[in-house]
Amino acid sequence: MKNPNPWSLVLIPCLSLWLGAAPAWGATAPPLSEVRVFKVESAACTETIPERVNTTQMCTHRGPTQVSVMEVGLGNNPVGLFNGAVLNGQRTAVCQVGNVSQACTGAGTLMGYIYVFELNVQAQGWFEYSNASINPPRNTLKTLLNIR
Repeated sequence: MKNPNPWSLVLIPCLSLWLGAAPAWGATAPPLSEVRVFKVESAACTETIPERVNTTQMCTHRGPTQVSVMEVGLGNNPVGLFNGAVLNGQRTAVCQVGNVSQACTGAGTLMGYIYVFELNVQAQGWFEYSNASINPPRNTLKTLLNIR
């Protein structure tokens, strides 16, 4: 049997120390716990939508309109619809940095997303957003807003 090289034996404790000090690769993703429309913007006005309100109230939105949705937790199947038609949305990751929630810039913990959907409102209709949680309880959350 061949004698081991002493330098190769020195590597084993060094690797163990290095691996033992390595950071955890990631925490468990937070389950999806809330989705809601929080803002509707059009040429007519910008409306902040309070919780548990299911219709716009300040003005009649027509033409190009942006609908902003807040999602707390992480999902894997975001769907935005207006009167049944599928919409494309842009998303921005939101991180918790200390006691502040802000757009992720490499610091903090990912806590959810803000989605912005562009639509062209010709007549009153229903905006719907839903997503399914990526981990238990794997619930699907949905929000509906009647845009007047």
